[in-house]
Amino acid sequence: MTYQRSRMQLKEVEQLVHEETTNQFLQEQFSGPAKDKDQMLWLHEAVRGSGLSETVRYRVISATLYVIQAHDTHDMIDEKNDPFPLARQDRELMVLAGDYYSALYYRTMAELGMTALLAKLQKGVQETNTAKTNLLELHLATDQALFEALRQASSAIFEQFARYFECEENFIELASKVLLLKQLLLEEKNSRAGHISKLLPAYEHGYFAHSTSAGFDDWLFEIIADLSQDILRLKEEVTGLSDGQKARIQELLKR
Repeated sequence: MTYQRSRMQLKEVEQLVHEETTNQFLQEQFSGPAKDKDQMLWLHEAVRGSGLSETVRYRVISATLYVIQAHDTHDMIDEKNDPFPLARQDRELMVLAGDYYSALYYRTMAELGMTALLAKLQKGVQETNTAKTNLLELHLATDQALFEALRQASSAIFEQFARYFECEENFIELASKVLLLKQLLLEEKNSRAGHISKLLPAYEHGYFAHSTSAGFDDWLFEIIADLSQDILRLKEEVTGLSDGQKARIQELLKR
């Protein structure tokens, strides 16, 4: 499949999600979290060899994006002691939007009759929530435990999706690390812009301590560099990567 054709198909999936998840009220009142195009790319590739019809593939991807959007929307709701709490109306809109995306997810999965996939995705949601709780409370004994929590927080739903479709483990590992790389690059960008990173508590706790790390930005840069090396190694081991995947990986590695 050419890179251009892959991008065209992804745009069709994105449009399907957009049309079904934005009723007039939410479209006017709540923009919601941006659709994660990297998740979309890897979901598309994970199901590519499944034997499902093109229409069913798009619906399966859409249902999975619904649950990701629902989770990301609910994740935006502030905690009780947040120093910058949301206005009541904004909080209520987020709850409404998250519930709406969840309803679309369950409806689509029911129509497809794929209860086994639904169970897998729910397991991915549970793993994501557990990972985020462990990161928030730093219930992690080792650097490796922190890394696994970071990885699961960004890719657990995808991983369960890919395992349902019997993707190879090295493909899943590559995808999960690429998805984590994207999140770490975003944290790095936000930190350099003067925003407080969600990873600052982990740095202050002493995870991934390196003698050359003079500050948080250096610490994060080293983690990104180590992760990038893992991705380069896996990229050579995984066969059958599409042009779209290869191009996106290179784009992220060059940032």
